[in-house]
Amino acid sequence: MRSTFINELPISALPRETVRARTVLMGNGMSTDRVIFLKTGKARGRDGFVYHAGHVLNFKEFLGLCSYQTPVTCLQDCELVHIPRQLIRDTLCMENTHTWTLARGLALDHLMTQKAL
Repeated sequence: MRSTFINELPISALPRETVRARTVLMGNGMSTDRVIFLKTGKARGRDGFVYHAGHVLNFKEFLGLCSYQTPVTCLQDCELVHIPRQLIRDTLCMENTHTWTLARGLALDHLMTQKAL
């Protein structure tokens, strides 16, 4: 997912990590207690989706599930920013406290629809 929402987050002080090509970023069962923002580089999910700089990895799974189901592998060296769940939740709820619940429900519904196809 690419969104200006992420660009508005105060991420300058958040943990960063640089990883090499072929590194698996999200294995099966990794907790969704944080989301990974791809600052630089390129990665591909096992589902075939290619992520570029500025993308958030597996955002639907982050919102809708307790653990990531789709591994993502770096195609190049990548710089990552780890964004905690609470920061995303607090930011989404700033204007309306129902936004977090709605976003999670929509993400889960979409994931279930994809799985049924």
